[in-house]
Amino acid sequence: MGCASSRLCLYPQCAAARREEALKQHKELSQELVNLRGEL
Repeated sequence: MGCASSRLCLYPQCAAARREEALKQHKELSQELVNLRGEL
């Protein structure tokens, strides 16, 4: 990304990249939660 402060950047490209990363992390954490519940 050509933005030095991408964490605070409001340009659509930066916002889309942050959203995509957040969705990926959410999916990973949801899967981890399902796995942990299965172990209980």
